[in-house]
Amino acid sequence: MVVIQPKPGQSTAFEQGYQRHLEWHKGANDRWTWHGWSFVLGERLGMFMDGTFGHAAANFDAAVQPTGDAADNAANVVPHADFLSHGVFRRLDAASVGQPLPDASPFLAMATYTVAPGEETAFERQLAAGATAPANTGRAAPRFTWYRLQIGGAGGQYVLMRAVPSFGAASDLPEVLPPGARALVRGVRTELLRYRADMSYIPKD
Repeated sequence: MVVIQPKPGQSTAFEQGYQRHLEWHKGANDRWTWHGWSFVLGERLGMFMDGTFGHAAANFDAAVQPTGDAADNAANVVPHADFLSHGVFRRLDAASVGQPLPDASPFLAMATYTVAPGEETAFERQLAAGATAPANTGRAAPRFTWYRLQIGGAGGQYVLMRAVPSFGAASDLPEVLPPGARALVRGVRTELLRYRADMSYIPKD
């Protein structure tokens, strides 16, 4: 996952340049999906996030035309934006419920939790134990996906993703963090992102 901040006064130029870069991926016959979102709530308001998901780490050694990708990115995107973070995350299937996220849902609710060094195993054990639908709540079974930051930032970071159908629905999401895991949390950041179909690339079958 990559977080990008358009340079002051260059939001339109950034978006146009990024769209040209997606055209490069299309022309290169890239078979990976690249999703894009704009932050609409939270401290990264106005920034952009993109990412490609569902790959083994070894797949990145065989990404499509790395040299050409970097050159096109440098020509079309870099002049108009600053790259603030770039992290590799591992999906925690045992702690997740439903089809893996993210997808092309209208909004993405994202919460980043930080746990203290040495508490990661206990935290993940609690997440896995709580990965069941709440009983007798009258709600549909929740759908959520957990990720652990593997490399590219401070340790002990976990990201919870949930698909949201509308802006208003984001304020009524059920709690899915198990109490045992909550006791291990040292910090949390909550954000809402709007899906950008015009800033995403989904290869045709």
